[in-house]
Amino acid sequence: MKRLPKIISHINSSVDGRLVADRWTLPFNGKDIEDVLSVYTEIKDGYSADAWILGRNSVQKHFFPETFDNETFTPVTAPRTYIGHRNSKRSLVVFDSKGLIRYTDDKVFGDNIIAVLGENVSEEYLEHLRQAGISYLFAGMDGHDYKKALHTLYDEFAMRLVLLDGGGVLNGLFLKKQLIDELSLVIYPGIDALSGISSIYEYKGKNCAYPAYGQSLELIDIKQCRDGVVWLKYKIHKKDNNHE
Repeated sequence: MKRLPKIISHINSSVDGRLVADRWTLPFNGKDIEDVLSVYTEIKDGYSADAWILGRNSVQKHFFPETFDNETFTPVTAPRTYIGHRNSKRSLVVFDSKGLIRYTDDKVFGDNIIAVLGENVSEEYLEHLRQAGISYLFAGMDGHDYKKALHTLYDEFAMRLVLLDGGGVLNGLFLKKQLIDELSLVIYPGIDALSGISSIYEYKGKNCAYPAYGQSLELIDIKQCRDGVVWLKYKIHKKDNNHE
């Protein structure tokens, strides 16, 4: 059996399970919302994880908005893991199956970037990553073999504890593939309430799909943090992944 790092889904949510923090109601006591939101980061840092995971949409929204331009496209013939700059204690693992992000730095918040790609990206894109000093690995032809990617992180990058930071679509895919071991849910004391806003788990499947089927939550801890923030921790028990 392939060894995988422990995956903790670490999420900052409003009380109605929404993710877009700039839509949430403000703190009742007049505190700056960023100060209250920092509870989430404090908890995250307390884990001392080897890495945290984001999807392409989140990375382009918050850090690197530009898209890589493949003026020419040379198919990858021998997809191999590349080890770039590795001088930070923690890494940011970016799931970007199509190789779309154009990077202008090899770090986010001081954390070295590791790109997880599909084997159908271009050699030109791999060269872009190498020039930036960014490590990369492959998750199958389409970039969706997440178990393979996690095994590579364990085996070739010595990662044992990884935090899944989202967004909601990537969270939903990890849940469907039964790759999450624990849920760390940090609830901000505010609300969004608008229908259709991104929520903490969003599996893009048919209405008849049951992405959480065969998984059960066991509450293992609950803490009231400062400024009305509540932290819930669950262990995820897994049984069956065959139900669609």
